[in-house]
Amino acid sequence: MNTRALSVIVCALLIAASAIAHAQARRDRVFLRDLEGVWVEEKYADALQKSRMPHAVAKRIEPLVIAIRREGRSFPMLVTNFDRAAVQAVLDVEPDKKPGSYRLVLAPDDQPISSEKVQYLWFKGERNAEGRFEVLEMAELFFRKGKWASYRNVGAALGPFVNGAVIAGRYRDAEGRSWEFSKQGEAYLPDETFPYELSLNDKRANCEYLEGDDLKALDGKRRIGFAWKNDRLELYKATMVNKRVRCEAKPFAVLTPQRQGA
Repeated sequence: MNTRALSVIVCALLIAASAIAHAQARRDRVFLRDLEGVWVEEKYADALQKSRMPHAVAKRIEPLVIAIRREGRSFPMLVTNFDRAAVQAVLDVEPDKKPGSYRLVLAPDDQPISSEKVQYLWFKGERNAEGRFEVLEMAELFFRKGKWASYRNVGAALGPFVNGAVIAGRYRDAEGRSWEFSKQGEAYLPDETFPYELSLNDKRANCEYLEGDDLKALDGKRRIGFAWKNDRLELYKATMVNKRVRCEAKPFAVLTPQRQGA
């Protein structure tokens, strides 16, 4: 092999190494857009998927959700336990000296601020094969006071995840009629259809329930209580009594889940 051929090979190897290093650097760098979405504490998410009873779970495990969304040029962050909330602006993502470790730079808003007044939320994580973060370890500041915990990215909105974990699916009642609750929040009853939301942390209610708009109701809401018993979904009439949701003792319908395609 002559000197010229060797030089060409060495040059090609250097270019390839540089490209690999550049790609790795881009992969290691984290941007705010990489963290967009709704992050649910895994301990709560796992319990919710297992129990399918949000109020019961919230009594045992305090829910915690962190939502980061882009609004124009800003990235506001909402942290909530479904009872109280903290709102901050995420100004930047800064890398730590340790691989896979970073911190969010937080401020009350996205206006100029001195470094002494910002707060830092530390987090760790590794990307999946597609280059996305699915789970992050975060030291949340406002409710967990810096305690580390795992958080799962459930997508751009909380509703589809919660609905899917708790109630979404197709059912039949004792009369063979079809019922369906979609992940997107649509309730398809035998005689009506309406958008619904699940109540996640109502400490004053005596039952689990979902609710939707009702212009005829005094408070503008209609509610249906529910409970899972023996793998069947029981539905209850629910009313507002002294500003508290109360469900009747006996269900008005007992629904059997249907397998997909049945």
